[in-house]
Amino acid sequence: MKTAQKLSLALSVLLLCLLAVTGCGPDPAASSDIPLEQALSSGKPTLAEFGRGTCIPCREMKPILENLAAEYEGKLNVVIVEIDDHMDQTRKHGIMAIPTQIFFDSSGQEITRHIGFYAKADIIAQLKNMGIE
Repeated sequence: MKTAQKLSLALSVLLLCLLAVTGCGPDPAASSDIPLEQALSSGKPTLAEFGRGTCIPCREMKPILENLAAEYEGKLNVVIVEIDDHMDQTRKHGIMAIPTQIFFDSSGQEITRHIGFYAKADIIAQLKNMGIE
């Protein structure tokens, strides 16, 4: 096994262990309205949250994200990525802890990311920094 593969496997195992310790388990009812790749290629900025529906901070973020999706409709894609259902995206974006919010510009390039609960006012401030009113 190559060193990179060993590292990837070790990181995946570490992530699963951290999730087990924090009590975050899969939530089969949770889903994303717009797949991340579709959102990133839409020509609009995107806020993607990687999480799990049974994770307490992830559950606290869900109503905030749903509210932001409504408030910024037509200006911003808001996508909730369930890590259990989208491990390929989770690995691709280097998610090491949940929840992780990633802000992408209109060309799909990552601008910044935040790990943990993110207050709505702080998210709005980041959106303003990106020129999204």
